[in-house]
Amino acid sequence: MAEASFWDPFGILGAFFGPDQDIPSHVQAAGSRMVTDGNESAKPRKKKLYFGGESMVPDDYVPPPPTHPIVFDGKIKGRELHVRNFYRHFACYSPSVLNDTIVDRLETLGEYKKPAWYNGVLASCTPTLVEHDVEYDREALDDDDGGVICIDWAHPSRHDETTPIVLIFPGLAGHSGKDYIRSVAKKVVTSLGWRVCVLNWRGFNSPLASAKVFRPDDISDMETVINVAGSRYPVAPLYGVGFSAGSNQLVKYLGKSKKFSRLCAAVSVCNGFEYSSHLNRLEASSMGKGFYSRGMTFLHQEYLKKHGKDLEKKVPGFDLNRALAATSHSDLDEALVQSLYGFEEISDYYEAVASRPYIPSVEVPLLCIQAADDPLFTEGEEPSKCWETLPVDELHDNTNIVYFETELGSHLNFVEANRPEGVIRADFSFSDRAIATFFDTVKDQAPRRIMF
Repeated sequence: MAEASFWDPFGILGAFFGPDQDIPSHVQAAGSRMVTDGNESAKPRKKKLYFGGESMVPDDYVPPPPTHPIVFDGKIKGRELHVRNFYRHFACYSPSVLNDTIVDRLETLGEYKKPAWYNGVLASCTPTLVEHDVEYDREALDDDDGGVICIDWAHPSRHDETTPIVLIFPGLAGHSGKDYIRSVAKKVVTSLGWRVCVLNWRGFNSPLASAKVFRPDDISDMETVINVAGSRYPVAPLYGVGFSAGSNQLVKYLGKSKKFSRLCAAVSVCNGFEYSSHLNRLEASSMGKGFYSRGMTFLHQEYLKKHGKDLEKKVPGFDLNRALAATSHSDLDEALVQSLYGFEEISDYYEAVASRPYIPSVEVPLLCIQAADDPLFTEGEEPSKCWETLPVDELHDNTNIVYFETELGSHLNFVEANRPEGVIRADFSFSDRAIATFFDTVKDQAPRRIMF
């Protein structure tokens, strides 16, 4: 009997039957699938393993495709949408050559590597836990009203005037120093070798030089930055990534611009597409109002604590004490909408914020990434699923959009371990990987939009 290893079960079988004997057919068939051409028999080819044994696995063996649980069956509002489920994620989209290619690439991301310590509630309010060093070059742009728009550039080691640019628009109270922004910026610069330009919302990691403040409904600063980048590098393809409030503005920009958008493609991360319905549902539960809405309010008040006294002098009727006393985002809206934002009715403001009406008008490839456990879209008196509270059917019906709902990720976090149930955090988040994969897929297929 030939020598075989305890750790080599196929080698043991080969050694037992001998080098000149066929392995019995009932052993051959166990657990394998054989591919044959025409009438050729499915007899396996013998293949040497280590220690002189022979394998019962044929050279042309093709493993069966993995089976994936059905997270979403596509049935919604009396319709059945096109859906692909994989690794407890799903993609919902109208089939096309490009969309199928995008989803094929997204499937290669594999399963979400959940850390052993992961908790969706904690993930929504904690950093991504890795400090990515990104070297930024700050640039201040003067607006026409005495204000300043601050953008931060990051460059790959090798670049020229044709190097693609990813414009990043942070979430509420966001700026280039936020951990999730540094993480995606580092991923784009190192993995894709592209430039990055981050818009810092007014008053957040940037000065507030005028009475104009960050407004979720106002996309004028975004338009300015996109135009500046396009004019600065006229032959470089432009792409966009928006997070939460920034993603809502990004979809508004794409929908309003239609075929005149200067962006070749874009990614929307954790977008609610409308504001009032999510806020009302969130604040209907004690957890939603006392934790999530209060946390959002605290973040939004950050610039008021620093610049509020100056705003009181510049804006008649603005009540700083009322704004700082707010403990829910609806209370803060009531303190800001009329005085700082210029709306007579808060309902008009909520309507102006929403990007949902612009979904049908998006004319460039758009990937919408949502986490199934995002509390901003699932929390309420009766917990909901993201695909129940978001306009998934409307996104599906635009042939330029792919809706991608991940198993985990919470709100903007998407933290992963270096292996499933591991305790060491991976270098980049799941959304970082998905964003880079999407841009790498569409870079040669999305039309360039160079405008002078």
